[in-house]
Amino acid sequence: MADGAIHQDVGKRAPRRATGPEMTIPRLTFAEQLVLWSARRMASTGRGAAETESDGSACREDVRTRVTGELDVALCPSGGPTAGLEAAQALERTLDTFESAGVRSLRLNPMCCRFVSNDERLLLSFLAGCQVGDCRHTATLLSWFLPPAAMRTAATDGAVFAKALQDAGYCLPQRLHLAVNAGAPRGTAPDRAVPPTLH
Repeated sequence: MADGAIHQDVGKRAPRRATGPEMTIPRLTFAEQLVLWSARRMASTGRGAAETESDGSACREDVRTRVTGELDVALCPSGGPTAGLEAAQALERTLDTFESAGVRSLRLNPMCCRFVSNDERLLLSFLAGCQVGDCRHTATLLSWFLPPAAMRTAATDGAVFAKALQDAGYCLPQRLHLAVNAGAPRGTAPDRAVPPTLH
C-alpha cells in the first residue's frame, strides 16, 4: 500500500519546465567572443594563488601584455597604434571596479568553458548599451552590482572599451532586453530613472 502511494506521488509531480538552449561561445558574434576571451583572460589572474607577490605581479603583467597584443591585432589599423593598449586598460579598469566595489565580482567562466555565464551576458549587454548610448539600460544593469559612485566609474571605463570596439567596426548586439523602468524605484518617472551624471 505504501509503495502504491509513493508511486502516485511521483506521478503527480509537476512537469519540469522546458529551458531554452544554453548560450555558448560558438553562438556569439566575433565581437562578443573577443570581449569574453579578453575579459576571461584578465580575470584569470585572480584565480589560483601565486607563490609570492612578485610572481602574482609578473603573472598580471604577462596577461595584460597578451590581452593588449590580441586587442592590437583586432582593433588595428582603424584604431591606431595604441588602440589595443587603451582598450585593454579600459577593460581592466572596468573589471577592477566590479571586483573592488561590487557586492560581488563578476562570475566569468574559465577560458576553456564553452558556456556563457549570466554575468558574462550582463557584461556583453552593458557594453552593447554603451555602444548605442543607452544610459538607462546600462545604469539598470550596473545597479544590480554596484553602488552609484562605482556605477559612474564602471560606466566611464566601459564606454571607453565599447567605443574602441565600435571604432574598429565591432558592434555588439543587444541580447538582454529589459522591461520599461526595470530596476527603477517605484514612483520614479521614466526620465528620472537614471542618475543624470551617468553617460
